[in-house]
Amino acid sequence: MSRISMVVQPADERVHAIFEDIRTQLGEIPDIFRVYANDPPLLELMWQQYSNLMLLGNLSPHLKEGIALMVSADNHCDSGIALHSSHLTRLGVDPKEVLRIRTDPDHAHFEPKDHALLEVARHTIISPHDHGEKQIKLARVDGANDAEILEAMAVAGLITGLNKVADMLGM
Repeated sequence: MSRISMVVQPADERVHAIFEDIRTQLGEIPDIFRVYANDPPLLELMWQQYSNLMLLGNLSPHLKEGIALMVSADNHCDSGIALHSSHLTRLGVDPKEVLRIRTDPDHAHFEPKDHALLEVARHTIISPHDHGEKQIKLARVDGANDAEILEAMAVAGLITGLNKVADMLGM
């Protein structure tokens, strides 16, 4: 139960429209967006940021959700773990592989470039004061370009922020 109420049936037309878009894109409305619905402009901003980063871009949905799950697990965010595990399963990822991504991402079945991008993303979160030159160099050696590296870091940052909010709200 969240420390701030969740909007279940929105009275605000803008919130209703955003909820419909979220439901269409994700198949569900995650609780974090139901909380943000208490402030329609903030909900709109958060959904735009989430949808533009997680649903568009250079990286595959599988890799982005893998980063999101790994980061949520590193952050010990149960709601993030559940959400991104569900999204990976909906993408057709075997439940054993979902568990591997969550608990031992170094042995998950990703291509070398995607593994390198997972490492960049993880390093962004768990070692923010180390500039990550080694991880970025290795990602480039494995074929990642600058746009892909930046996108992996952005996914990690977005998900960490959402994890922290969810934890603060007791979600």
